[in-house]
Amino acid sequence: MQIHVAQNGEKTGPFEREEVLRRLVAGDLKGSDLGWHEGLADWEPLSKLIPPPARAPVAMLPQSSGMAIVSLVCGILGFVTLGLGSIPAIITGHLARSRINKSAGALGGGGLALAGLILGYVCLVLTFVAILASLAVPAFSSIQQKAIQTKTMSQAKQIVVGMKLYAAEHEGSLPPTLATLYEEDILDDGRMPDSPVGKESPAAAWDYRGAGLKDTADGTAIVLVSRKADRAKKKIVARLDGTVELLLESEVP
Repeated sequence: MQIHVAQNGEKTGPFEREEVLRRLVAGDLKGSDLGWHEGLADWEPLSKLIPPPARAPVAMLPQSSGMAIVSLVCGILGFVTLGLGSIPAIITGHLARSRINKSAGALGGGGLALAGLILGYVCLVLTFVAILASLAVPAFSSIQQKAIQTKTMSQAKQIVVGMKLYAAEHEGSLPPTLATLYEEDILDDGRMPDSPVGKESPAAAWDYRGAGLKDTADGTAIVLVSRKADRAKKKIVARLDGTVELLLESEVP
């Protein structure tokens, strides 16, 4: 289409429609300038002859899924709420991803949902590991304490045997102190390793009650008591007849 242009009373042209449109966009022509082409009865404003091109619709960004946001928030909170937010983060994260995939682009936030899922699963695993550790540590400590008790009770029996050996060589009298058993080489070592109170001398680890007794005394007589109680408030007690047992601290005479 060939268009004649009248600008400030001066007629120019004809121009191709595209050229006129370009000059309008560039500002060389105004919409109020007149134009004419074959078939028109009179001159008309260029804005009527050539309407401005329609603007391309603004691309709308997809709306972020609310559940994706909730998943991310719960995943973060899971680390400060002892894992309570991990399950909601996982559930809402999967729901959000499902809805986003079915929305045909209308919903966004897939990255938020994925981040929430990752945080939720990581927090869940860490919580599970922490629970296992909290259960395992006391169990291990209990086993370790039991092993020490067993070994120490065995050592107490050895001391009682040493006391009787001493009595056999001293007219039936028990040693005046535990140290005497080591001074006379009846027992080899002057220390009792792994005793209830650590690696201490016998006098420090045990309360010796055999001084002044004869080996013919009542077999239930207590001759050794561990000086310190264990975590359960129990002490190791050895009797003259060689029996060794654990008694509550309050039950030890």
